[in-house]
Parts: sequence; structure tokens; C-alpha cells
Amino acid sequence: MNSIHAYTLTANEHFEIDLRQSDEDKIPFLVLKKSLDREQKEKHWLLVTAVDGGKPPRSGSLNVSIIVLDSNDNRPIFSQEIYQITIAENVQIGTSIFKMNATDPDEGTNGEIDYSFEKTSKKNVYSNFEIDKSSGIIKVKGIIDYENTDIYKLDIEASDKAIPPLTGECRVIIKIRDINDNPPTIEVTSLSNKVPEDSKPGTVISLISVKDEDSGVNGKIISTIINDVPFELKPSYKENIYSVVTKEYLDREEVSHYEITIQATDCGEPPLSTFKTLSIQISDVNDNSPHFEKNPLEFYLIENNVAGNSIFSVSATDKDLNDNAAISYHIVREGRHNDIMSFLNINSENGQISALKSFDFEMLKSFQFQVVATDGGSPPLSSNVTVKVFILDQNDNAPVILYPVSSNGSAEGVEEIPRNMKAGDLVTKVRAYDADIGYNGWLLFSLQQVTAHSLFTLDRYTGQIRTLRSFTETDEAEHGLLILVKDNGNVSLSATATVTVKLVEPKEAFAASDVKRAAAKVEEEDHNVTFYLIITLGSVSLLFVISIIVLIAMQCSKSTEYTSKYLQDANYDGTLCHSIQYRSGDKRYMLVGPRMSIGSTIVPGSHANTLVLPDRRHTSSGEERRIRRTGRRLIKMSWTRPLLFSLLLCYGELIAAQLKYSILEEVKVGSIVGNIAKDLGLDVSSLTSRRLRIVSGAQDALFEVNPDNGLLFVHKRVDRELLCDRNTVCAVDLKMVVENPLEIHYVSVEVADANDHAPSFTEKGKIIEIAENTLSGARFQLPGARDPDIGINSIQRYKLNPNDHFQLEIRDRGEDKIPFLVLQRQLDREQKINHSLVLSAIDGGSPSKSGTINVTITVLDNNDNRPIFSKEVYSVVLQENAALGTTVIKVQATDLDEGTNGEVEYEFGGDMNAEVMRLFSLDKQLGEIRVEGQIDFETFDVFKLDVQASDKGQPPMTTDCRVIVKIQDVNDNKPEIEVTSITSTVPEDAKRGTVIALVSITDVDSGPNGKVICSLTENVPFELKPSFKENMYSLVTKDALDRETISMYDISITATDSGEPPLSAGKTISIQVKDVNDNIPEFSHNPLELYLIENNKPGASVFSVKAFDKDMDNNAAVSYYIVRQGGHADITSFLNVNSENGQISALKSFDFETLKSFQFQVVATDGGSPPLSSNVTVKVFILDQNDNAPVILYPVSSNGSAEGVEEIPRNMKAGDLVTKVRAYDADIGYNGWLLFSLQQVTAHSLFTLDRYTGQIRTLRSFTETDEAEHGLLILVKDNGNVSLSATATVTVKLVEPKEAFAASDVKRAAAKVEEEDHNVTFYLIITLGSVSLLFVISIIVLIAMQCSKSTEYTSKYLQDANYDGTLCHSIQYRSGDKRYMLVGPRMSIGSTIVPGSHANTLVLPDRRHTSSGEVRNTFCVT
Repeated sequence: MNSIHAYTLTANEHFEIDLRQSDEDKIPFLVLKKSLDREQKEKHWLLVTAVDGGKPPRSGSLNVSIIVLDSNDNRPIFSQEIYQITIAENVQIGTSIFKMNATDPDEGTNGEIDYSFEKTSKKNVYSNFEIDKSSGIIKVKGIIDYENTDIYKLDIEASDKAIPPLTGECRVIIKIRDINDNPPTIEVTSLSNKVPEDSKPGTVISLISVKDEDSGVNGKIISTIINDVPFELKPSYKENIYSVVTKEYLDREEVSHYEITIQATDCGEPPLSTFKTLSIQISDVNDNSPHFEKNPLEFYLIENNVAGNSIFSVSATDKDLNDNAAISYHIVREGRHNDIMSFLNINSENGQISALKSFDFEMLKSFQFQVVATDGGSPPLSSNVTVKVFILDQNDNAPVILYPVSSNGSAEGVEEIPRNMKAGDLVTKVRAYDADIGYNGWLLFSLQQVTAHSLFTLDRYTGQIRTLRSFTETDEAEHGLLILVKDNGNVSLSATATVTVKLVEPKEAFAASDVKRAAAKVEEEDHNVTFYLIITLGSVSLLFVISIIVLIAMQCSKSTEYTSKYLQDANYDGTLCHSIQYRSGDKRYMLVGPRMSIGSTIVPGSHANTLVLPDRRHTSSGEERRIRRTGRRLIKMSWTRPLLFSLLLCYGELIAAQLKYSILEEVKVGSIVGNIAKDLGLDVSSLTSRRLRIVSGAQDALFEVNPDNGLLFVHKRVDRELLCDRNTVCAVDLKMVVENPLEIHYVSVEVADANDHAPSFTEKGKIIEIAENTLSGARFQLPGARDPDIGINSIQRYKLNPNDHFQLEIRDRGEDKIPFLVLQRQLDREQKINHSLVLSAIDGGSPSKSGTINVTITVLDNNDNRPIFSKEVYSVVLQENAALGTTVIKVQATDLDEGTNGEVEYEFGGDMNAEVMRLFSLDKQLGEIRVEGQIDFETFDVFKLDVQASDKGQPPMTTDCRVIVKIQDVNDNKPEIEVTSITSTVPEDAKRGTVIALVSITDVDSGPNGKVICSLTENVPFELKPSFKENMYSLVTKDALDRETISMYDISITATDSGEPPLSAGKTISIQVKDVNDNIPEFSHNPLELYLIENNKPGASVFSVKAFDKDMDNNAAVSYYIVRQGGHADITSFLNVNSENGQISALKSFDFETLKSFQFQVVATDGGSPPLSSNVTVKVFILDQNDNAPVILYPVSSNGSAEGVEEIPRNMKAGDLVTKVRAYDADIGYNGWLLFSLQQVTAHSLFTLDRYTGQIRTLRSFTETDEAEHGLLILVKDNGNVSLSATATVTVKLVEPKEAFAASDVKRAAAKVEEEDHNVTFYLIITLGSVSLLFVISIIVLIAMQCSKSTEYTSKYLQDANYDGTLCHSIQYRSGDKRYMLVGPRMSIGSTIVPGSHANTLVLPDRRHTSSGEVRNTFCVT
């Protein structure tokens, strides 16, 4: 009774309150009883009061503000229906030309206006203009051209953004103002591209016509030729028609092509100009004969050329073109039997000359002939050239031996000479001859084989054989000499001669003393040879070192670029060098080589050391250049008449066409338009010869003229609309040309309109959408029809089929009639959705023609129905802890409207608390209520949800319902275990029943769900004892504990309630067992056996002991000590143990030879209380090390060294024992196993040593030549890893009688000395040869590097051996760090270089680093 009893609302004319009962609640609803008008009042203020039923009653109030939303009931309105503006053509793209302004009384999107062109607008409107959708600014989008369109009609549509939108229309008429924007155009009606160079002045080249699309003064044109050419413009009697004619004589060889630039300028402001370029090609006339660059021509040909191959070529040039310049060649032949030209052949096309035989320099040195070059003109012209050929020598002849020559012709001879000849006497002379010249004929002689090198010498250049020393009695009586004779060609040729020298001498016997003297002499001579060899070796080595230094210096100072320039300083300080230069074409070459003899010949085929030099000579060798100049005539012009003519063009009126005809469009093909010949007064009989024709403006040949009678007739179908669109006047301009003389006439054919087109609509159908709440009187623009015809034949009226809702209204916008659809009766979508209409457009022709379009009216829905729920109150039961996403219930509301007006969206009411909003979600589209949070019965047992459904109309309409959700309880709470007291560590000696922890268990559920059963993990020495209080337990020990077995227990306590299904909870308690010292230290082995290598380092650890204790911390902390006996010889006094880690160290170094093993005891004690201990016996075994070297026991000298002397008889046999070496090693095993070896012995063939016993025995019996004393060095070593050794020296003396030496012994002694000296000489010769070889290699490398200089210079190696240049002579010298080359004509042998002359001097990069006095010969070749 005291709850809310009633609701009241303040008095107003639009709203009332309505109460609805929902379970125990009263829900107030505001009901609209009168329509609202936003334009009259936008807001309404109401006061809702809630009154309870108590006494006295109490109340609460709520201020309600009603905001009236706008409805789209007003269409946009323009300030006027037609706007007119004027713009200049060619206005810049993007220019704003007008801003549309329409107003809409609505607000929000209903009042926001978008502007656009109507869909019925022409294509040129869309291509040239654009309108900003929001601001309504019209901008220029394309090029505005007055000549194409002089007026544009833009239909603008303004629509608001409501759904459906309402629109308003207007028209913008844009007039284009003409400006001078078209330059003149130049048309070439006839053009001769080629003009013979012998054409006379005044020859007509081309006909030019000029026109301008502009009118008035803008169409007046002045035409001129602006460049300097031998052509001029001659005006015709017809305006803007010109002829291009020659005004001077032409010469193709001087100018073969002309670009004539014609300028046409109109009289507009500013004036515009057009340029046209005519390309005139001057055709050739054969007026030039072939020309050779040089006459005579000189060629150099290497002998032994391949027969049939090309040897050189000649080339002539002809200034004419094509056949006039096509040159053929032939050789002038004299016809004699021995005529050299009979062996030559020439390619008539390219001038390549080939030799039919191989030439021999030795037979023919030079020859000459004539070549004739003839062009292909008519008549042909020709010229000739003299060709001089010089044959160059090639190394093709081997040397010929003149002496010695045997009877059978072989190069063999015998020379008998007395034995008493002295050193330097002439034995004989080898004579030879080579048919080649120069280097190829320069012969060198060398000794290839000789029986005694010390007896004879051969002069390298003369071939004379002389004695090196006097002959001795020991010299052989006969000596053979093999002499090699070779020339100095690039590939040298050689011959050999054999000379046998016989000595004549008496036979004498030599005594023993003579033998000694002879041996002494031989030894002295060998010493001399050795001395000379040493001097030679030193010299060659010095030269080799110098060459290496020069090579390195040259590498370090290479020039980075090759810059040739003329010599600027005459004070040179360099070294002269010799060179030969010659030319090939436009290049000069330099051949670098050794010094040449007087008769040397340059071989052009050799490319080595060849540099290409730039040609600095520009002489023409007598060549003259012929320049033909043609005089030009200056034509004086009077400026009075052209000036007057120009003024008339600029300010006079446009001249009408000569002839004008009129025809009706669509006339038959072949219809006569007019008689051109008669109207122009032309003679019909001469029309064919004068070639009457249409040259331009024929409009795809719509018209043709009969050249026989001059009748103009229709050639193709004439469609006025295709030609002129909707222009009032439609004319076709034709240009007629008559030749002999040249005349141009203009004909204009006007095409009249015929009603040949029916009105048509651009669209097949039109769909208009109208909202059902649109008021009567609303207008909607319909698409207009188009008729290409003009005047009365165009569209005159529109007609609409009868209907109940619409009528047709026609509005005139300028020349156009725009149809509008007017709504007479309001539409109702529920009665009829679509209305079909037919719009007809009718023209004024006779008979009239029409076109139709189907118009479909689609009635758009208005939001006039609100959503309705199937129930006002929904009730549902939901279990607590329902899964997230579970669907609770689906509410559904329906809306009779369509589209967005009928689409329903759901949401919770605004007065629901935040907790309920967190637990539930509502699908906006489907209306499904889902669980979003944790549903807990203990927190809320019922939920009341208010749901609101609204459509998507503008403004939307809503309705409400209530959903009651009841929660069903489930067993969803687990028991909770709480440990209220705990001891984390328990001593391992704790007694049974010791309390460890107190455990309490709780469960939020009640009844069976709150009853808890508690259990403990199995197989643990603990148990739970219940307390007097329910769900209270004690955790106590039930068995003895042992930390060494298990040091930690994880005890799991499980509590399970009696619900359905039952829920459980667990708790894990970790119990640590505390350690007690109940374990002694333990060694892994007892006793311990350890092995120690002798000679250990004193104080270093030798081994260690380790004991383990199962206890923890201090109870497991083990310390060590050694049990000592205390005696003087106690070995433990030399040992020490680390008490912490058991590391045992020895205070002295043990010796295996002194002590083999020992033992002691180590005690390990833990840190517990009381402490526990144990001991271990340690047995140590000393291991041997190879630390003792072998000791020689025999032989031993008196001073203690291992030396001994053994005297044995000389007559001992092979295998007899000489002596035995005895040794001892203190080590054992391999370290003490000794081996014997001979390190040194004077005679290896006499003695042998047993490897294992040390016995020395003889290998053979002694001879008289064996030495009386022999030294033996014996090495004794053990077999340790690092072996040690000792040596013993044994001297063995042989006992024998004293004897005198005979003469034969002296000879043997001399032979021995000689043999030793020969060995020294042999080694010196090998050393000398090696150094000489290195020296030669370095020289070769130096030359090769000089020849292959870096390509960074502009010079390059010669690529073609078939040169055709001129030899020249040059001298090179140095000045400072630069090298210069003086180029001049061929010099004689006695020529002198004048340093002050700088002509033809090139600066070359210095590639030499030798002294200033060194002369270098070079040859320059191309």
C-alpha cells in the first residue's frame, strides 16, 4: 500500500500518461495525442510525478524534455530558375565561374544540400564542367572552345540528404566570348620533294594555301619565308594562295637539302603565328669526276706474300650520289710479255688489289702501275692514279757457308797446324754469306761444340778461329769444332760448319819429374780458369742486381698518362736514341728495337714495341681542294604594295565564296548540285587538260566534279545533322583547282534541313522514387527528348498518358522545353507500390514524328509504424554458473514498414543498473539475450531486464517489454582448506605423534553441499586427527623419519563436499626433514693405490683423496689429515694434505732409482657434534722417467772423456772385430734400452757398427791406398719418448812399413789435385750459368715490360701488318724527367740533330732510368 500508487503529468495539449502493470510494477508510458510541428515549437517541457499510497502520501517528480525531431518535408529552392553568365573561351581549367545557392528550411541532413548535374545533360557539359557537390561551385573541367560550342546549358539539381531525398532544379546558361585563340593553318596542296640541281630560277616547287578559323581581323593572314634559302613565295590572285618557286641556281654538292620555313601570322591581338617546314631534296646530276686523295700512291709490300691474297687497296671519292658516285676500278695494262701488271688483279667494286704471284725482294725491289676510277653516271667520268709499290725484305734466306767446303759440298774442313803455335794465332776463318739485307743479313758466329774449350776461340763477328793458349804435350792431337752461323732476323735462320784441327808434334817420353811439372802447370791453369770464372760470376751478378734495381725503379716511376706535346725547352740533358717512324693512313707508329746497322731493313710485319702516335702533320702532298661557288642574285622588292596588301588583309571585310549552291539533305547520290565550268566561265573543251578537281574541303568526298563537263554532283549520302549538328546554317566549303595556268576557286554548298529524324530519349526508361508522405503539388523533372532536326522539324510538345495521381507541366528554358511531372494526389505505398507512365515527345514536321519513354514511379516507404513485441513480459529460468555466451531468451518485435523503416534493433532500457548490464548482453539485430558474466545464485536470485525495440527510420520509433530471469541454484562452491599453524621443518629423530600443523576446512554451500569429507596422501609417515570441532584436524607423524632416505614430503590434503556432483579442493603442505649427524665419512676404496711419475715438482699437488658424508651442512663438512709416525725416516714428513679438499702435495721430488713405493694413512672427520671419522690407507708407486742419459763405459780416456785409440794391423780381414763400445743407462725398460749408430766415419766402406752390441768390425780388407788413421764417432741413445744420448770417439790406426813413392804415385797425386780443382771449377760454372740465366730472364722481363706499357696511354700496338704509310726518321732524347721525339724527314747517316729546333717534336713519357750516357735505338712502325 505504501508503494507507488499512481503517476500524474502536467497539463498539455500534445501528451498524456498511460500506466501498464508488469508483475508487481507499474510502468508509465507517454502517449502522443496530437501531432507535433517542429517549425512551431522545437521543445516541450513536462513534469511526471509518482505518488505512493501511504498516508500521508509521498511523491517524487521527474522533468521530461520532449525534443521534436525534424522530418524531411521541405525541398531545396533556388533563388531563380534560370541563371545566365558569360565567360571567355580558353578559360583556365579549374577556374570557378559560378556558385549555386539553394536553401532548405529543414535541419540536419534534411537541410544539407548536394548539387549535381541532371542526368539528362549533354556529354559536353560533363566533359567541360564540374560542380562541387557541397559548395555548388561550378568549375571549368575541360577546354572551352568558342569555335566548337558558343553556348552551354547546364541543368543543375539540388537535393537534400534525407531518405528519400527531395530535389529542386534550375538551369545555368553559359555564353562563350570569342578570343583570338586559333593560329593560322598552312596547307600544302601540291609539293615536289625533289628538285634537279640544274633547275632554272622561277621553277614552281609547291602550292601553299593558308587559312584561319577566326573571323574578322583575326582571320587576316600575312605569309613569308623566314629563313635564307634560294626560294620565294609568289602570291596568287586568290587570297592566301601562294606558289613556292626557285629564285637562284642550285648546287647539290654545296647544299643537298633545304628546309624552307614558312611563317603565317594573323592580325589578331595578340597576333598568332604558324610555321610550316618544307623539305626539298636537291637531286643529283653527274657533274663531278672520281677523285684520289693522293697521286701518286706509295705502298710497301713484304716479300713472299701469299699468291691470290689482297696486298693493298686504292680508293677514290665522287661528290655525286648513287649511280653518279658508284665507282669502278681497273688497271691500265701495257700488254708486254713481262709486264708486271699481268700478275696483279683489282676488285672493280672496292679497289682491293691482289697479287697473283709471290714477290721476291732479291729479284724485284719495286714497280709501278696505273689504276683508273670511273663513275656510273651518264655520260661516265673518270680519273687515274699512279701506284708505286716497294718490296720489303723478309728473312727468307739462310746463311751459306763459303769456307770450309768439302769436295762433296758439305761445310766441313781439316786444318793442320803446328803444335808450337802461340796464344792468339789464327787457325782458320769461317766465311759465310746471306742473301738478305739489314738485320736479316747480319751474321753472327758461335762455337756450338769443341773438344777443348780452353784451346780455341771464335770471333763472333768475323768468324776467325784463334788459339787461346799454347799447346802442351798433354793436349789431344786432333780437335773437332762445330761452328753455328745465324742471321739476326726476327725468326733467325742458321747454318753449321765443322772444322777439324790436327796438331803436328814429335813423339817424346816424359820422366817422372816432368809429370810433376805438368801436374803443377795443369793446376796453375785451372786456378787461372777458376779466377776468371769468379770474376765473370761477380760481373754477371752485379749486372743482374743493377737490372733488378732498374726494373723496380721503372715500375715505381711509370707515367700515369701519355700526353704528347711539342718541345718547349731546347736545353736538353738527356740521352739520344735511334728510331724509325712511318705512317699508315691517319696514324703514326714508332718501332722500338736495338741499334741497327747501316744495311738494316725494317720489317713492317713485326709488331713488337710499336706505339701509335697522333699525326701532327697536315700537309696535303699537293692535293688541292676545289670549291665551287655559285653567285646569287639579289632581288629587290618594293615595300609599298606588300604593306598596302597587308593593311587590306587586316582591316578589310571577309570575301564571300566565289560560288554558292543549296541542296536538301538526303538527296540521291549522283544528284547535280551545279555547273562549275559554266558558273566560273571556264572553257569546257580545256577542262580535261587543265585537270579540274577538288583538292580540299571535300568532307569525305561528299561531292565530286566531273572533269569533262564541270558538273558538281553528290558523291555520297549527305546528312545535315552529321555535318553541322544543330547549327542554323550548314555549308560545305570546297576548293577547286585548275592548272595551266594554276587557279584556285572556292565553292560553298549549303545543306537545308529535312524532317528525317524522330524525337528520341537518351534513356530507355526513367525511374522516379517518390515518398508516400510527399504533399500534392510536388514537381519532378522528366528527361527531355532530342531531335537532330531544327526549326519546325524539332520537338514542339510533350504528352503524358492519363492517370489518377500525376499531370504534365512544360517549362520553357530558352529554346528548350523541359517536361515536369506534378503530383496531384498523395500516394499511398500500402495501396500501390509502383505507377507506370508513358511520356511522348512530338515534333512539328509534316507528317509529325514522335518518341516515347516509360516512366516508372516507385513509392517510397515512410516510417509510420512502430515495432510491436509478441509479449509485454517474458519470463525464463536460468541456472547459475551458466556458460558465457549461453542464450537466455530471444525477444522478437515486428514492424510493418519496409527497408530501414522496418528493420528492428534491440537494446536494454536506460534505467537498468550497471551490474545487470555487465552480466547480460543483447544482440542488437537478433534480440537474443546472452550470458556475459558469472551468474551467482548467492549474489542475485532474480533479474528484471527492460528491452527496447526501435526501427531505423528517421526519426526512429520505439516500443518496450520486460524480461524476468529467475536463477536456479547449483552446487558451484568448492570446499576451502586453511592451514592455521604449520612447522616447515621436522628433525629426523622426531617421535611418533608429533604435531606438524592445524587444518580447518569450510564450504560456502549449505546442507549436503556443505558437508565435507577430508583425506590425506597415502604412503606418507603422517596422518590427520580430527578435533572436537567440526571440520578441524591436526596433522601428526605416524612413523619414524630418515632424512638420508627422504629429505622432503609434499603432503596433499583433499576435501570433498556431499553435493551432486561433489566438488573437491586440495592443499599441499611441504615438510622438510631436518638433518642429524648420524653418518660417518666414507671413502670409495680402501686401500687407495696411486701412481706417481718420478721427478715431480716439489710443492705441487701429486694426487688427492675424497670421502663422502650422507649428512648435510656441517654434518657433511669433511676435513682431512695424515697419520704421521714421527720417525726420522718417516716418508709422511715429506707429504702434506689440504684439510678442505684432500689434495696431497709432495714437499720433495721423488726418484725412482732411490724409492720405488711407499704407503701412509689419511683420516677424514666430519663437522657434526659430536664429530665422526674414518681413515684410508694410501699406497703410492713411483713410475720411472727417462731422466738418465747413457754413460760410456768403454772407451774412456785418462781425462774421463769417451775417447779411445785402437791400433790394428793392416792385414786384418773383412768381419774382424776392431773393438766394442760399452755403455750403461740407469733407467729401466725402453728408457734403458740402448742403440748404437755411426755418426761420422772417414771411410764408410771400411767399418761397420752393430746396432745393439756396439761391436765395430771391418767391412773389407785394407789396401795400400787406404788411410793409416780413421776416426769413428759413435752415437749411443736410449729409447725413451724424449731420447737421451752420448757419443764416443774411436780412432783406428793401421800399422804398416814406410815406402818411397814412385813416379806413378806422383801422377796419381797430380790427378787427385786436378780432380779436386775440376770439382771447384764445375761448381763455379754451374753458379755462373745460373746467375747468367737469371740476368737474361730479367733483361727479357725488362724488355717485355717496355713493350707492353699500360694502355692508359693513347698509343696502342699495331693491329694490321698491311701498312700503307710513309717511312720517316726520328731521334729521341731526354730532358730532365721527360722524353722527347724529334720527327722529321728521312735522315742520312751523317745527319746532325739540332736541339734548338722544336718543329715536329713530341714529348714522350720517360720509361728509362738508365744513365744519361746510354743510347737506345728505337724503330717506329704502323
